[in-house]
Amino acid sequence: MKIIYSNYLPFNRFKAINLFGIVFARRQYFPLDKRTINHEYIHTRQMFELFIVGFYIWYILEWLYKLIIYKDRLMAYKKISFEKEAYINNINLDYLRERKLFSFIKYL
Repeated sequence: MKIIYSNYLPFNRFKAINLFGIVFARRQYFPLDKRTINHEYIHTRQMFELFIVGFYIWYILEWLYKLIIYKDRLMAYKKISFEKEAYINNINLDYLRERKLFSFIKYL
């Protein structure tokens, strides 16, 4: 996984964004901490399980569904199954070794 530090990506108050397995991080967070890197590795695994395009389609559709339910963009983001899996397990640096395929489904 490649990490590119930028003044422009990600937008808003996010530390990093994973686009097609490449992580863009705000320059002010150089170097990224292990927890954030692990979080993004989890997303990369999720992407490959759904052949990348499927990941983004599912991500957007789930976010829109959660937005209708919670009526708050940040809350909708936090409730996405991919994000829940990554946030809950980012502290466990061994998580990807023990993770089963499609584990994000249990966070729906």
